[in-house]
Amino acid sequence: MINQITSWDNEYARLARAASQLRTTPINNNNNNNSSSFANQQRQGQAASIQTGIQRLGSQLTGLENNLTLTPMEASRRRALLDGLKGQLSSDGGAGGVAVAGVGGGETSTAAALRRQDDMIDELAVGVGRLKNQTNLIHQEANSHVRLLNEMDSNVDLANQGLEEETRRAMRLREEKSVWRLHLIIVALSVLLFLLILMGLS
Repeated sequence: MINQITSWDNEYARLARAASQLRTTPINNNNNNNSSSFANQQRQGQAASIQTGIQRLGSQLTGLENNLTLTPMEASRRRALLDGLKGQLSSDGGAGGVAVAGVGGGETSTAAALRRQDDMIDELAVGVGRLKNQTNLIHQEANSHVRLLNEMDSNVDLANQGLEEETRRAMRLREEKSVWRLHLIIVALSVLLFLLILMGLS
């Protein structure tokens, strides 16, 4: 479960970096039509790839939400991140790409987009930190279980030692009881022999 969430976060971070690079790449205003056309096609291809990645993340997010892997709050936060990334791509596409610095309000728009991107990355970092804390808690709980198992092994060893000691004690008691019976038989036979001797003498 945690691996799926981490994979989603990593994929989103990759798409966010790609979108940021796409926004900060200046438009090629070269007079060479072939070069300009190739650059525009390349930008469009990158934008389409990012859009496809966003759609894929949206589907994965829906699956994680349906499987109750994510809480509704976490799912809503990630969906807001995707919506923000979609909005940035839409604004960039409507403007024909990111404007060159110094032309109209392009620089201000780029700075605002970068700030939004930084805010989303900060939120993503918070989510990663939360996952790290959960991992540490799981690690601590696993260590406590290991300690309990070790204590159980020690208790089992002590119980086995006690059982072996009781077994040896029972064996000694049985041997002592057998010797006592033998002594009793010897005494009885001695008395019988003494009586027979007396009867023979009389």
